[in-house]
Amino acid sequence: MARMLTLLLALAAAACGQTVSSGPSPSPPPGPTGPAYYVDNCVVVGSDSNKGTSPSAPWLTIHKVNTSTFNPGDSILFESTCTWREQLTVPSSGSAGSPITFGVYGTGAQPIISGADLLTSWASEAPWYYAPVAAQPNQVFRDNQRLTLAASQAALATGQWWWDSTNSRVYAYDDPSGHTMEASQRDCAIYIPYGYSYVTVSNVETDKAQTYNFYANASYVVASSIISKQAFQVGIRFEKVSNGTISSCTVAYNGSDGIFFYDSPSLLIDQNIVYDNDQLTNDVYSAGIHASDDDRSSTNFIIQRNSVYSNGIGHSGWQIGAGIWPDTVGTGGIIRYNLVYSNNFAGIYLDADNGETVFGNVVYNNGVAGSLSWGAVGIMANADGNTTLTNTILNNTAYGNYYGGIRVNGPSPEQVGGCTNNIVENNISTSTVSGPNLTAQNGCENPGTNGSGNVYAYNAFGPAASNFIEWGAGAYESTYTAWETATGNCGTTGCSHSVQAAPAFANASAGQLWLTSGSPGIDAGTNLGSPYNIGLLPGSSWPNSVLTGDQNSYGIGWEVGAYIFTGQTGSAATPRASL
Repeated sequence: MARMLTLLLALAAAACGQTVSSGPSPSPPPGPTGPAYYVDNCVVVGSDSNKGTSPSAPWLTIHKVNTSTFNPGDSILFESTCTWREQLTVPSSGSAGSPITFGVYGTGAQPIISGADLLTSWASEAPWYYAPVAAQPNQVFRDNQRLTLAASQAALATGQWWWDSTNSRVYAYDDPSGHTMEASQRDCAIYIPYGYSYVTVSNVETDKAQTYNFYANASYVVASSIISKQAFQVGIRFEKVSNGTISSCTVAYNGSDGIFFYDSPSLLIDQNIVYDNDQLTNDVYSAGIHASDDDRSSTNFIIQRNSVYSNGIGHSGWQIGAGIWPDTVGTGGIIRYNLVYSNNFAGIYLDADNGETVFGNVVYNNGVAGSLSWGAVGIMANADGNTTLTNTILNNTAYGNYYGGIRVNGPSPEQVGGCTNNIVENNISTSTVSGPNLTAQNGCENPGTNGSGNVYAYNAFGPAASNFIEWGAGAYESTYTAWETATGNCGTTGCSHSVQAAPAFANASAGQLWLTSGSPGIDAGTNLGSPYNIGLLPGSSWPNSVLTGDQNSYGIGWEVGAYIFTGQTGSAATPRASL
């Protein structure tokens, strides 16, 4: 939550040479327009004394890049298949229409800018092995696998490492001979400092940084087709970045958040694959895509068409590993068309957020640990602190989540605030493992004193069952009539226009959560107007083939849930990404 993240921000201020300030605010830039500079340390091995303007006479080091001055429109290209163990610190700004572009040339695997150094010169001290290291690492890797930090040298066991601060050595239990051993040494792999703007970075891999792999504190920054893995904390962090874009990136195996943004208005996070982050416990509050502000300035962000899954798996700790988690950010945010599944904590979690819209998302099998109680839900809007909760949740599909399908939670009784004018319509929320399909409480059930105007209509909560709706904290309903006539609801039997039967998915166990012919969810929604008429089509595949259509072009009415019924069978393949 935001109060804990404030502590982390203080620690982050020193990372990568950061100066925290707010920057200018313009719009995402196009491609390079000026000359290109080439950097190569493995194919045509370069020299920093070269001009660097030809692939046949490239520069050698990132240090040369960091100490050079570039003009708007210039591009700096790194040779494919090469690895640099240096921090790239962007030294120049582009301009509107002419960004500074960092990219790739040649063929083969993306070039790697690594935050780690190789560990060599190993010596034996039976039963352990040790190697000298310049600075204390936060993490050590053996053949690209993160080792576990042992509590002491005596406690070292297989798969572990230990830091000898007296002699500046890394100790390992397993014989390092014939293996690639690495230790994190640089705070960042790529750093874009405050004061610069219009910078685009694409098609490079970053890994194993001491803090963040990719860290931007500038404006008009584009991170595109980046692989970011195994940072000690965050894979990609945008801080006070206005009008930035994070697109088509693969972000995985990072210690805490995959993607994090802070005080960053008009940010676009689009078509990324974000999985298996939150691997360590250095950040209790963590997610695949996470945000927090100190002044609610991250207004008008868009998080769309991302595949976010398996974050925080293996942890039973509190609030580790949500899918998408904006916490205390600005209004006007849109979360749409995302596939969010099998995360340890909540799928989509609006925490102390107001004025956000969540629509057209497919959210299933979240709350993997099972013991995470009320937060292990599909979609949650939660008022934390003295705030009033007001959000819009439309045309989502929430299926098989652990402790709840959709949860709307106002401030706790000892806090000042309320829950007003939340709209929850046209959603499917069914098959919750161990909790209600809908929870509305702490004012969100319209008691009048601290909550009113909240609407729950045209949703599919499945067949009536024992305690399938929680209407007020600890007050459960087991029939639609009892819920509809409960204090604060619409008042008469049938007034919620709910779909009171199973929605009939194509193949729920395979994640194919579109409706099949004869489903009671077809034409059962209400017309919500533009832009909510644009829904998912069967056959969508994340993140690059997310198909959408117009609800008004199919059938005689709108569907409930994220998908439009087209009469087609389709196949929504969701293969696990790999690095």
